[in-house]
Amino acid sequence: MKKDLIVYIAHIDDFECACYGYVLNHYKEYNKIKIITATTWPAKVKVWEENKLDFPQDLQNKLVDINLEYEARTLWKNLDDMKDDFYKLMDFSTRFDILTHDKEDCHTDHTACFTVAKGMFKYCNRFLTIYSPSSAGLKPNFFVGMTSEQYAIKKKALDKYDIQKEQSYTKLGYYLQSEEHYNIGRAHVLENYVFDDYPYYEIYKIQKWL
Repeated sequence: MKKDLIVYIAHIDDFECACYGYVLNHYKEYNKIKIITATTWPAKVKVWEENKLDFPQDLQNKLVDINLEYEARTLWKNLDDMKDDFYKLMDFSTRFDILTHDKEDCHTDHTACFTVAKGMFKYCNRFLTIYSPSSAGLKPNFFVGMTSEQYAIKKKALDKYDIQKEQSYTKLGYYLQSEEHYNIGRAHVLENYVFDDYPYYEIYKIQKWL
């Protein structure tokens, strides 16, 4: 029986940073791909709209793109309202999986999303948390391999964002710091596994898998 995928992220660029590969490799398992983003930012909206056009057409046909329109860095302050908005979007007549941020992430918007999404833990089939550039203490146990072609699409999408035009306090560096940082999942694979089947990887923590 097919189900829906709920990708619940804090910021518009979090999808490209963290879970592009999972969606590219698994979208055929799902009836709908719901990307629910908690915050918005004018400089990122146009880039996101352009990046969606690079999705495979059959993925675009399944996509439900929702932005809750909160201001960045305010999610803990607005937690109850955000939770209410998110829960009202759940379709309990169908099965669903959830991808969201990890509870050990350093970004407070990310941990707010985790806290809200965790309320759906008993109702979902799979609950996976994602790596982000602000991750700390993530201990991945699920690895998604990406082909060179898939990686090129992901990197192209990320490279369109300009850290000088977003809310970062420091505006230091880039979204990802180096070629190795873009492909940080591969380092985890090489550390923990003998066989390595893909040149690029994303990393996740399985919290629940049915």
